[in-house]
Amino acid sequence: MEQDLEYCNLLNCYVLVKSSTGISKIPVKLPQECWNAATIPIPELYDFALEKSILKKQDEVKRNRIITTGSCEELQHSLTMKMKSVTNAKEEVCVSILDNNNYDLKTSIETYFALDK
Repeated sequence: MEQDLEYCNLLNCYVLVKSSTGISKIPVKLPQECWNAATIPIPELYDFALEKSILKKQDEVKRNRIITTGSCEELQHSLTMKMKSVTNAKEEVCVSILDNNNYDLKTSIETYFALDK
């Protein structure tokens, strides 16, 4: 029977039946509520897949977020490095395209790939 048990935290659990008067005399018949509770199926373990996917997406957003608390030059350099990592283009090419697109990263990357064709 222990091999069939999938919940290791329930392995050593047991039910102790006592009367409400404190006398530990075994009842003649187990109350129907106890029988009903004993026959309720135990749900499968929850794998937290939804929560894990949300946390993964949150990490991706944090990694892709550009910190705008620095100077204009720092922001431009950060955008240049981001574009360079996405396109594998030379830094000078990235700076030129970003400058022509007012440092709009998405438009600049799209422009790069359009020119690359």
